[in-house]
Amino acid sequence: MMTTIHNMNLQSIDLNLLVVLEALVEECNVTRAAKRIGLSQPAMSNALARLRRTFDDPLLVRTADGMVPTPAAQSLIIPVRHALTQLREALEEKAFFDPTATDRTFHLLTNDYAEIALVAPLLQTLRKNAGFIKLRIQRPRSVFEPPSTSSLADSFDLAMGFYPDALALDARLHSALLWEERNVCLVSAKHPTINGKLSLKQFAEAEHVALFYKPSGPGVVDTLLAQKGFTRKIAVQSPHFASLPFIVAGTDLIATVPERMARQFARQLKLQVLPVPLDLPAFRLTLLWHQRHHSDPAHRWLRSTMIETAVKLAKN
Repeated sequence: MMTTIHNMNLQSIDLNLLVVLEALVEECNVTRAAKRIGLSQPAMSNALARLRRTFDDPLLVRTADGMVPTPAAQSLIIPVRHALTQLREALEEKAFFDPTATDRTFHLLTNDYAEIALVAPLLQTLRKNAGFIKLRIQRPRSVFEPPSTSSLADSFDLAMGFYPDALALDARLHSALLWEERNVCLVSAKHPTINGKLSLKQFAEAEHVALFYKPSGPGVVDTLLAQKGFTRKIAVQSPHFASLPFIVAGTDLIATVPERMARQFARQLKLQVLPVPLDLPAFRLTLLWHQRHHSDPAHRWLRSTMIETAVKLAKN
């Protein structure tokens, strides 16, 4: 099979079929693939049949879990995707994007922490250099799990969250690490027993306001405390980063939050920012986007502007 493919004359292949192959392998669904590249479903089915004849392989086979690529399709898609990406970039390099002359709306999937820490300063740049660009932000179901690949292809331009390493992501997704920061504890400046220092015993005995997206089960803090023989006393669970400092300011509760956000609220709300007496993993804020948007000039401009903004913020 591979010998046949390697020896195949490029002139004998309709190069439009390579775009079809990419869509089919990435979507694993004839209807979605057809919609993606602007073909009717019968035309896509016909193109799939031509691809199967061209490569003498079924390419996609139906299983209990839906359509899946064959080994031949999986081996083909890597060089095909690379070649198409290079071609798109070469063609789109000539497309000049003027951020001052567009009113495009970009759809972002992120949480209120990223809105406070990055989107707010980003908007200062956009208002100066691209005043007509609009952002529409929606909340994810989790800040620690990436959105579905299909949602990033069809519904959102970009997602920001505390996602796993890029190697653990779908191959169709691109990522950029915006910054990494440690966790800290927020405590009211008027706390009756905590003043400038926080021991593990005090941390375990205090009541907490905790960030929770999942409906049940322990968080990382709970797991690490349990390893040391303690149980976290959670008085309040909230899915909103921004509410935690305000809750802490008026109570004797403790919150564990990213340091960047803690510093922003500490002075105005009169809060103590203290080290967490546990070895917690760092927060890694990551930007995600789908291969479909990778070469789009406007999308590239927004991504680079976001990354430049993040770099500037990290230096301050």
